[in-house]
Amino acid sequence: MQVSPESTRKSGRTRQPNRKYANELFTGLKALDSASEHEVEAWQHAEQNSDSDEFDEGQALEEADEEDEEEDVVSSAASDASGILTPDEHSDNPASDPHTDIDSAQEAQGLRRTSIPKPPYVRKRYPKRCDGIHVRGIADPVLIPPKGVKPDYIYSLFGNAAQDLVHMARSRDHWRHEATLPRRANATRTVGMHHFFSHPEEKRQLEATRGWDWYYDHGGRQHLSKSQASVSLGADKAFTYLAPSSDSPRTIFMGPYGRQVRSDLPILESLALGGVWKRVYPHDVTDDHAPSRSKSRKRQDGWLLNVGRSVRCVEWAPNHAGDTQYLAVSTFRPKSNDASGQPRFSPAFTAQSFPASIQIWSFSSKEASERRSLLDPELSPSLRLVMCTDWGDAKHLRWCPMPRKFRDDGQESVISIGLLAGVWSDGHVRVLDVHVDQREAQRTSFVRVTTAAFTAKPPSTLCTCVIWLSPTDLAVGCANGYLGLWSIYPCPATSSSASLPKPYLYTPIHDSYISSLSSAYPPLPHLLATTSPSGHLRLTSLLAPQTDYVFAPRLRHPPQHIHFSEPCQAFIAADEAQTLRLWPIRRFFSPISVAGCPSQGLAVGVGHVHGSVIVGCEDGTVCVTSPLRKFLFPKLTSWQCPVFKHEVARQGGNEGEGGERERVRITEGYKAQAAPLRRGTGKSAVEGLVLATTYEAAGQVRCVGWATESNVGGWIAVGMGSGLVRVEDLAI
Repeated sequence: MQVSPESTRKSGRTRQPNRKYANELFTGLKALDSASEHEVEAWQHAEQNSDSDEFDEGQALEEADEEDEEEDVVSSAASDASGILTPDEHSDNPASDPHTDIDSAQEAQGLRRTSIPKPPYVRKRYPKRCDGIHVRGIADPVLIPPKGVKPDYIYSLFGNAAQDLVHMARSRDHWRHEATLPRRANATRTVGMHHFFSHPEEKRQLEATRGWDWYYDHGGRQHLSKSQASVSLGADKAFTYLAPSSDSPRTIFMGPYGRQVRSDLPILESLALGGVWKRVYPHDVTDDHAPSRSKSRKRQDGWLLNVGRSVRCVEWAPNHAGDTQYLAVSTFRPKSNDASGQPRFSPAFTAQSFPASIQIWSFSSKEASERRSLLDPELSPSLRLVMCTDWGDAKHLRWCPMPRKFRDDGQESVISIGLLAGVWSDGHVRVLDVHVDQREAQRTSFVRVTTAAFTAKPPSTLCTCVIWLSPTDLAVGCANGYLGLWSIYPCPATSSSASLPKPYLYTPIHDSYISSLSSAYPPLPHLLATTSPSGHLRLTSLLAPQTDYVFAPRLRHPPQHIHFSEPCQAFIAADEAQTLRLWPIRRFFSPISVAGCPSQGLAVGVGHVHGSVIVGCEDGTVCVTSPLRKFLFPKLTSWQCPVFKHEVARQGGNEGEGGERERVRITEGYKAQAAPLRRGTGKSAVEGLVLATTYEAAGQVRCVGWATESNVGGWIAVGMGSGLVRVEDLAI
């Protein structure tokens, strides 16, 4: 098929030769544009002088910018149909332009395009920090290269001081191989349980001896014992303060997967976890259906306690490196509602006083080696002491965590457990000096505490949370957003509310209720992290609380508990997105996600002699992970190990046989799994959307905690909403 020339489509633009090839030999020759020989000589002389001078980088960049601007202006006015520039298009009225009478030939000659040589490439350098500028004590993020380098990342998390970097390197080398569960110390103590490197043995010994001279040598013990008053009670009268939710035993289904058996656990009694497995596999080696774990060795020893009511706090007593460990347990009553089902008052801002108690349990250990102790499966846990009070439930309990070397001083029959600080429902913060009688080790002592060793309360508000800053100082959060600091020694020995001791620091740090409080002890005890229902997390320095502080990005639902992880030098909590996050103390404004949770995290516990963290979730799952690996190596996969899952089912119809109302099932034996950091990727996601599930309060995990000593650092205590407390050794 032939096509006529008239029917061929052509461009309407005028064809021109490509200047790159037409003028290639003469490109950049300024001599051709000169009008006379004198101008050529002047140009050559200028070129020779410029070659002999040094290249000025700044001047070259400025000239290049000016030339680029001129070239952009000239090229924007170019005509598409020809290579000759048109007059200035910015002039709205050509008649008013004084240059409109210029001849077109002269205009074309003056506006002829010329090739401008580009300056040599100059490598951009990042500016140096000016002297005297201080940006949060770390490198300015603006001055860090876009791609980032490893030293800058480490400096932003741990600082650039040599001591901080040495502590970080030692923690990394000691615990980086622990993906989930902690390890026991080896013979050379290069891995496993170890006290934090920022708290060396010399400092610990100094705190354990001279730090407690006020108590043993300067009358502190006599003063506290004189202020604290208690009377003995019988078991029948103490039962009123215990007030269990049900008198019937708790029905529990637990054991190997697929072969769980029923066990009935009475109130204030214990159940051996290993005994349940023995009921299923009495002969581990001969049973073909037994799992490989039971064939190789028996199940890890542990205990299950029935404390009677939903658990609120579990706290291990520190400084007990012997064969007995003590655990403090606090319970709470259900909310009192009116006929319409609404609460009669706001418990967060209303003082409540009613009978309640604190239970002190003791656990015996057997020495497996010089470095570790195991739970003794032959000796059952003992309820050593029940402290009955009329101050309401103990909302927060904190043992004094500072090292302490106990001195007998002729009191061999009395065992001092430690100083226990707490916040009760009546809005007061109190300190109890807890002792147990060594001669009554086989029976439970019931005492009614009428007056605490130390009592304080701010005016017109309530105390909400408490932590220890030193063996004599307390930091207390209040319902009005204020932070108060009290000293328990010396203090007036009075019980009247009008003459309660006053805080030596009382300052506002939040606009509303302070729900949680934590200190960066031991490296930086003057730094406090607080949370509020308003969604704000704040890091405050006690050296200047009104000027030295920083806020983290606001959350819709703030974490209920926040703790300090010393190996990571960061505060850790479970946020609203079912994610475990770290807030570094040097980068508090930028949290880092390290692990995902199966559901909303309600309780978090950090290890005292290792880097593992335990998380209790709303669906009853308890997981263990090590955030240090993900924190130092962001590209590594975060792993978590579900320890067990606690579920509660209610019976329909009548109460059932034996007066039972709820049944508990505990499943275990889960394998370690990768912890997803993004929502919408887990089992609860449907087409990328996360389904929020509401769980029964009785099936939730309310509190968790690790033991504090190096020989028992793998012991955990988990408090559940069903009134059960599980104690187990997770060290491998």
